[in-house]
Amino acid sequence: MVAFSVLAGLLSLLPGVSILARAASARRVAPIRPGALAVAPDGGLYIADGARNQILERLPNGRFTVVAGNGKRGFSGDGGRAADARLNGPAGMVVGSGGTLYFADAFNNRVRAISRTGTIITVAGNGRGGWTANGSPARAAPILSPEAVAIGPDHRLYIAASGWGEVLRLERKGTLTRVAGVRRPAGVFGVARPATEASADGVNGLAFDASGNVYLAGSNTKTLLMIDRATGSMRLPAGMSGFYPRGDGGLAATPSGSVLGMNTQDIVEVTAHGVRPIYNFGGRKTAGISGFLPDGLAVSNDGAIYTDTYYGNGWSSGSAIVVLTPHHRVRTLWRR
Repeated sequence: MVAFSVLAGLLSLLPGVSILARAASARRVAPIRPGALAVAPDGGLYIADGARNQILERLPNGRFTVVAGNGKRGFSGDGGRAADARLNGPAGMVVGSGGTLYFADAFNNRVRAISRTGTIITVAGNGRGGWTANGSPARAAPILSPEAVAIGPDHRLYIAASGWGEVLRLERKGTLTRVAGVRRPAGVFGVARPATEASADGVNGLAFDASGNVYLAGSNTKTLLMIDRATGSMRLPAGMSGFYPRGDGGLAATPSGSVLGMNTQDIVEVTAHGVRPIYNFGGRKTAGISGFLPDGLAVSNDGAIYTDTYYGNGWSSGSAIVVLTPHHRVRTLWRR
């Protein structure tokens, strides 16, 4: 897991106890509106469900169990059992190497963490939306609409705050550093300037490639941006015409070091030099569903790609979670 010394006591692991170990006794549930996805190192699949205000886990037997959220909208539960806490709009997620699940609690203006023992805490955000100043104590800082999180090559947690369009880094000493975004109206500007002097376009997706470049999904103008690791400048990657990044956590790193992104009805590989189509859901039924619209994206250590859709998004005739094998064959994990 990511080691933040100020949180070590709260996130310490208890030997032999895990979220998955409790799952057998949990009541049976099912997704309603599956959204952002994350895959644990052990292969566990987590689903952020905005309609339930819960995070679910899909078990090996195909059933689902509640990892976080009691189903009531609001904020509560820090320091206690995650399944008893209140969430409000769980969004992008990432799993640390030690099994800690970090997620954006978007409408609570917080980023929270769930240890393998099932304890939930806030790691950033005080619940009030606002501009986050450099050096702010993480849990005392205002963060407006965090929607995605990622772990960088420096093993630190990065936060996409879409409200003001900031990318923040959680430092080991428990403060926040702004690495991209400016306090200006929406739009794309400042390209080729340092990322801290450029627009992050209402960023709601983050992913790092093997070179340490970070890709940002801009929600305001549907633009893909990139922070060049070598120069620290904001760039518009080449060959992005027709690619419109979307979704909370709609960018995901792969084991090979590339980055995948969600387009309207496509999953594509993005690099500094262009886009390569991976799979197109348009014009065919997937899991028996027409108009399959990717709403979440995650990649496992073996290269399998997980995505989902839900009925009522304006496109899909049903709700489903599917996995694309490394050979891009589709297997249905759940359908309603």
